[in-house]
Order: sequence, then C-alpha cells, then structure tokens
Amino acid sequence: MNTDRKFTITCPASIPNKVEVIKTIRTLTGLSLKDAKDASEITTPQTFTVLGNILTTHANPDIEIDRQFQLLRNNGVEIGPSVFRILDDLRRLGSQALLQGEDELANEILQLVLAEKLRRKPQ
Repeated sequence: MNTDRKFTITCPASIPNKVEVIKTIRTLTGLSLKDAKDASEITTPQTFTVLGNILTTHANPDIEIDRQFQLLRNNGVEIGPSVFRILDDLRRLGSQALLQGEDELANEILQLVLAEKLRRKPQ
C-alpha cells in the first residue's frame, strides 16, 4: 500500500454482512460505533485516514490494511484512492502538461483541481 494512509470507500445500498463492515471501518479508522454505522450507510464516496494504531501494532501493517480492505470488498464496498491523492496526481499532470507546452490542457486540468478545492472549502 502507498505511504499515503488515506483511502476512499463507497458503500453499496445493501451490505451482505453489515456488522463485519462496521467493525472493519472501526478497525481501520478508529471511528466510534455510531460513526462507523453512519459511514456504512452512506452510498457516496467518503475519505478516511488509516488509524495509526494499525501501523504500530502489526508487524506488517500493509498486510493488515490489505486484509481489512478485502473484508470490505467481500461485502461490496468499493475501496479507492483518496480524492486528495487523485487531486495531487492531477496537479502534477497539469504541471507536466504546462512544461510540455500543452497550455490549454494544463489550464483545463488545473481548473478541475481548483473547482474541487473550492467545492470542498467550508462555507
């Protein structure tokens, strides 16, 4: 797993083993029972950070994190990269396009990044 410990989940409307999903979300994130239950009921992408405890209590935290992700996948939960990592990748892509003289493409990419940043800005 990448050193970036943020990840995105998208839960399905119907979860085969909701208790396992709630437990897994709690294990990965350290959320309270209520917050993990609420997270399991949201069907739009949500970004979380892996709980530091997993990183310090397991000999190989990447294997444990992957095991937890597999439990989620087995219940229909989609696991994806953090939207923040995607935005960083887009910023880099925009910079590369600019360096290669693709001004129009660079402008479009950076406008997407800015629009997402403004959308996420607290009101």
